[in-house]
Amino acid sequence: MTVNKAYITFFNLAALFILSFLAVDIFYGIVLTRFQHVNIREEKTRKAPTKKALETATLDDFKVIAERNIFGSSGKPAEKGPEMEKEPKVDDIEKLEPTSLKIVLVGTVNGPRQNSFAVIEETAKKQQGLYKTGDTVLNATIRRILRGKVVLRVGEKDEILEMTQNDIKSGKGDRSSQSASGEGYTITIGQKDLQDSINNINQLLTEVRIRPNMSGGKPDGLALTYMKQGSIFTKLGLKKGDIITGLNGKPINSPEDAFAFYKSLETGSDLSLGVRRDGKQEVINYQFR
Repeated sequence: MTVNKAYITFFNLAALFILSFLAVDIFYGIVLTRFQHVNIREEKTRKAPTKKALETATLDDFKVIAERNIFGSSGKPAEKGPEMEKEPKVDDIEKLEPTSLKIVLVGTVNGPRQNSFAVIEETAKKQQGLYKTGDTVLNATIRRILRGKVVLRVGEKDEILEMTQNDIKSGKGDRSSQSASGEGYTITIGQKDLQDSINNINQLLTEVRIRPNMSGGKPDGLALTYMKQGSIFTKLGLKKGDIITGLNGKPINSPEDAFAFYKSLETGSDLSLGVRRDGKQEVINYQFR
């Protein structure tokens, strides 16, 4: 009886050992099976792109940034406009038809392109004005200013505005760029335009701002820091940033000198201004007719 119990106990222990071994073997089998399909090489962390790879990027790669306006820019790419029209040649000017606009060419200031002006009168208003290339008069654009004539762009064609032959022969109304230094030019302005502009000194003072200009700690002219467009000062050919250095050959540095300039305008007498513009000294001569 005792022997049978001993066999039964041994058998049970052997069976338990075998079952335990099989259970462990099955467990490892399942684990290995699940990891067989994992490619360890493919799961490696990607390397950062090399410097050479970064250098191959082109502007097109960043185009999406501009298209989506990521940085909130308000600007737009500049659009290419039509090619600028060329100035008419002198030969072509001779073939242009006289303009039918109700305007009269009173005179021209003939010099470098930026210093060329024309005095034109609108016959209906009996009003004269000072015009430069690019300005408009009665919806016509001034394309070119020559001695005694002006090329106008009216609608889709060019027309010519000329002074009378008698005025040209007598030299009336035409002034070439000249002065004692050889660098000045003359501007002619109608007396009525002048008087209408300077009669109200309070209004006149709102159209310009002047401050003393200093150089090396000493007064060196009067600087124009602001000018209202269309004022008498723009008709005088002055620009913002100009420094008035002289009046009729005498230095101008103080408010008293500026008032002397005003009094000269008030009398309507011919005068000249020394002006320093963009670092260059110029002389502008004025005639009031």
